[in-house]
Amino acid sequence: MRSQERTSDSAAPATRQRWDGSWDGSWDAALRAVELDVDQAELLIARMHDGHEVSPAPPAADWVAPALLEPLPVEFAERARALLRRQQDVSRRLAEAMVSARVQTRALGRFEESERPPVFVDRAL
Repeated sequence: MRSQERTSDSAAPATRQRWDGSWDGSWDAALRAVELDVDQAELLIARMHDGHEVSPAPPAADWVAPALLEPLPVEFAERARALLRRQQDVSRRLAEAMVSARVQTRALGRFEESERPPVFVDRAL
C-alpha cells in the first residue's frame, strides 16, 4: 500500500506530506526523545553506584505520547525494540535502587540518638 499511496496524484495533502520524510522524521524524533530520557536515567544510576552525590532533579513534565497518526516504520522496529529493552532494564535497576535506599534508611534510623543519654562510669583501675 505504501507504493500506491506514494504514487497517487489524487492523494490528500496530508498523505503526500507523509512521504516527504516527515513521517519517518517524526518517528525518529519521538524515539530520540525517549532514548535521551533513558540515557539520563542510566547516567543517574551509574553516578549513584559510583558513590556520587546525586542532587534531586526538578520533577519532569508528564510524558505525552507523540501524535503520530501512522504506525512505526519497519526500519525503526529493531531500534524501538532495543529501546524498550533498555527502558525495562532501567526501570528494574531504578526499582532495585529505591528498595536499597529504603533498607539503608531504615538501618540508619536504628543508629539515631536514643531517648536516654548514655551513662559512663569513670573508674580508676
